[in-house]
Amino acid sequence: MSRSRHLIRSSLLVFALYVLEKITGLGKLFLMTRLFGTGAAADAFTAANQLPELFLYALTGGAIAAAFIPVYSAYLTKQKPAGAEALGNTVFTLTVLVVGAICGLAALAAPWISRVLLVPEFSPEQQALTAELMRIALLSSVIVGVSSVFSSLLQARQHFLAPALALSLIDLGQIFGLYVLAPRWGIHGVAWGSVIGSVLLLLTQLPALWHKDIRLRPALALKLTGSREMAHLIWPRMITLGVVQAVDLVFLRLASPLAPGSITAFFYAMLVMVAMPKSLLTGTITAVFFPTLAEEYNAGRPGAMQSTLFAGLRAAWLLVIPAAVGLLALGRPAVAFLFQRGAFNERSTGLVFGLMAIFAVRLVMDSTQDVLSMGFYARHNTRIVMWANLGGAGLNVALSFLLVKPFGIAGLAWATTLASAGLALALYWLNRQMDSSPGEERGLALALLRTGLACGGMAALIAGVGRLGLGIIPYLIVSIGGGCLVYAGLHTLLGGREIHAVWKNLVGSGDKK
Repeated sequence: MSRSRHLIRSSLLVFALYVLEKITGLGKLFLMTRLFGTGAAADAFTAANQLPELFLYALTGGAIAAAFIPVYSAYLTKQKPAGAEALGNTVFTLTVLVVGAICGLAALAAPWISRVLLVPEFSPEQQALTAELMRIALLSSVIVGVSSVFSSLLQARQHFLAPALALSLIDLGQIFGLYVLAPRWGIHGVAWGSVIGSVLLLLTQLPALWHKDIRLRPALALKLTGSREMAHLIWPRMITLGVVQAVDLVFLRLASPLAPGSITAFFYAMLVMVAMPKSLLTGTITAVFFPTLAEEYNAGRPGAMQSTLFAGLRAAWLLVIPAAVGLLALGRPAVAFLFQRGAFNERSTGLVFGLMAIFAVRLVMDSTQDVLSMGFYARHNTRIVMWANLGGAGLNVALSFLLVKPFGIAGLAWATTLASAGLALALYWLNRQMDSSPGEERGLALALLRTGLACGGMAALIAGVGRLGLGIIPYLIVSIGGGCLVYAGLHTLLGGREIHAVWKNLVGSGDKK
């Protein structure tokens, strides 16, 4: 099987499993909005998860993948299994020790963190609730942190099934919490559901590790060359992710005096317009393309690596731009259909959709960042991305302070969107300085133009369907189905070959070299 076919088929597999995760995620969101809406308990739950997420993303998650996969892949490429095993054991042991210690200390300090750092404008009762929920979320973070090591090991060995499948299990745990635990324990039941889901996530990956003959045990090989290289690579990535998450803490401080429900509406809009499409679409691209980029760099093929990187960027735009346009074109009625029930009222619908309109631009910018960052991480260069993100975070904070008073929660949404656009442009320019490829850049420009024109046709169709006076369900079915067909057709007629290539590989034709 050719490398291109392998990448496409792996992407399709991961995409299918990510679709499953989004379905479970929507189910969780439906229940959450019905039970808690955009009220005080939902705000406390949202706030409580911010610090654990900071620890999780800064110490594990993307930091481990970005530093570990290129180094681990180098051991595999050079056929040094003993070094690969020692590196895997070291990363596993350090993750358990470091994440466990930090989350334990944070749990002890949770009341002070909630009262002084996160939400000083909340009532004392809401602050106490935030601290309680934070402690539960920190426990889940430790478990997910260990699972991230398992995922990185499997992805480095070109195994994507278990890591992608495991993503839906946290959502299933939260659904269990909402259905079974929340009626008795309220919002605490949702938090404990996350713990249950994280345990399931961890257990799901164990059979795949066993199948790949990966045996982890507590051990530290700190003098190993790969360990020293990882230490060199990981700290800029940790700073990058930590700063990005820390900006959310600044957001909480600025948003806590705003109208009740503002914080929850912000994160609901982020979830629907940015987080879910990005993890489903761009997450598929980065999960599959990154190990290949690392292999090509380690094998001394910079030209092939750059071509793969630009292919990943075109693939991301092919997916996320129509997703953003389509979600906006479907409009406020679609948001009302999804969420407007129970405690989620018409005001909540209007607030969430207004923020989604701002975040449509951020979805494209964030996805562009994610793909471009892969190129630097594959080159064993995490510092460039760190400095770029520090600049982006500074811009985000400055714009947040500038825009929050005149525009409220919308000002905070515009601040983070404009900062994301600036960061995406910076990363593109920096990548261009390292390896300028005029032919590839012309291909990117044409791909962007083609995608934009095809999205215009899709939006026009959805607008036309909206004037037919259909019920909400027929409207959504006809709009989504017809919009996808129009987009794919126009994209192909305008010279796009990506959709056709995916179809050829899906049905089994194509290059068999």
